[in-house]
Amino acid sequence: MSPPWTNLAGLVIGGSLYGVYFVLYILSAYLLIQRSSGAHASPVYRSTIFVSGLFLFVAVTGNFVLTVVRAFLGFIVVENGTVAAAFFDDNSQITTTIQNVCAALAILISDSVIIYRLWIVWSRNKYIIILPILTLFGLMVTLVLSVQTTTHVNNIAEDKGLTPGLVFTLVTNLYCTGLISWKIWNITTNASTASGNNLRHFLIVLVESAGISTTWATFYIVTHQTNSDLQFVALIPLPAVAGIANALIQARIGMGKTVERTVPSSYAVSGFALRSTRSGAAHTLVGQSDTFVKPEPV
Repeated sequence: MSPPWTNLAGLVIGGSLYGVYFVLYILSAYLLIQRSSGAHASPVYRSTIFVSGLFLFVAVTGNFVLTVVRAFLGFIVVENGTVAAAFFDDNSQITTTIQNVCAALAILISDSVIIYRLWIVWSRNKYIIILPILTLFGLMVTLVLSVQTTTHVNNIAEDKGLTPGLVFTLVTNLYCTGLISWKIWNITTNASTASGNNLRHFLIVLVESAGISTTWATFYIVTHQTNSDLQFVALIPLPAVAGIANALIQARIGMGKTVERTVPSSYAVSGFALRSTRSGAAHTLVGQSDTFVKPEPV
């Protein structure tokens, strides 16, 4: 596939995924704002999840807008296929650099959010996030070098900094998702059958959302390592995929179905507050963070 064709394919796939992300983000932001409008609620701008989601939305949108702009510049402003191919091969253009910066920011913010969620779920245990903090720092360094390198090469396949960067983000997502899932599973096994079902719903969403970005990143690494033109198809929609994973988590928080949900009041977990009904028919575990409505005594 030639560069114009791969960029068109990336635009089509990326546009579809961005549409999904846009709807999910608007819905999740609405839910968070609604949740923050109660009498006992904190302002939405104090929510780390909401603020990070907003910055991620700007980065993902910027990446998509630049993809559309570059398509118009390549196929409309220039008049023949040869010039279009040269246009898409020229990575020194300012539009390419800005697009790469937006993509890098989207990946960094997405990884930061999953690390933050791990920290919250594990009761603010600072030791549990040492490894992902290191991989996040490594990702930041490789992405900065990658953006700089890309401006001096004619083919993105020559940028060797992209592969270690994607490896860092893979390690971050696998590590954080695995430990969060393990924590949820431990709570689930100590909950009743009915309570466990609700926890498993969130576990499925969390695992699947991280699985989407992990699978897509793996697809890119394989195509990049084999120097296939499909790497363009994989790279362009990557920020939107990361955004979808984040929006799914944000939507669950907005609905009040956070990680720690519906467990028996007799099961104590460090760092969380329990609230239960007197009849024992329902039990709710409210997390310390990312929950706008404060638990009231029954």
